[in-house]
Amino acid sequence: MMPKKNNPFAEFERLSTEIEEMFYRFYGGPRLRMMKGGAFQPLADVYCVKDSHEVIVKLEIPGIAPDEVQITIQDKTLLVEGNRFDPQQAGEKVYQQMEIDYGHFKRKIMLPLNVDVGNSKAEYLNGFLTLRLPVAEHKKSAIKVPISVKDKK
Repeated sequence: MMPKKNNPFAEFERLSTEIEEMFYRFYGGPRLRMMKGGAFQPLADVYCVKDSHEVIVKLEIPGIAPDEVQITIQDKTLLVEGNRFDPQQAGEKVYQQMEIDYGHFKRKIMLPLNVDVGNSKAEYLNGFLTLRLPVAEHKKSAIKVPISVKDKK
């Protein structure tokens, strides 16, 4: 059995992503990003569940239809992208306050462990997209993960 070959730059990529997010939160949030022409990034929690051997990724995406979201996992990188549309586009508007981001979004998350993409699940409930990613022994090629919509109870 050959030893696993790790990406020596994976930690640098994760650190770079975290630094970018820190500067984003500290120096201007959505308005700064809009002035630069960038897309917004939904907030996310990433954690491991030891008892079930899963990595859980929970993204805050209210107002975004699940069919407007694409999820791709490749190696230890999760990419979630999609669109949030403003349903009230008709007519000229004069804003007093503007805090809700619309348009294209793309969120890249470095996963802490290799995951079993074939058995990964994505659920959407009350504006949260929750991905359940079982921990894997071996990495697999890229795969798109379908989203199931749960009914409110």
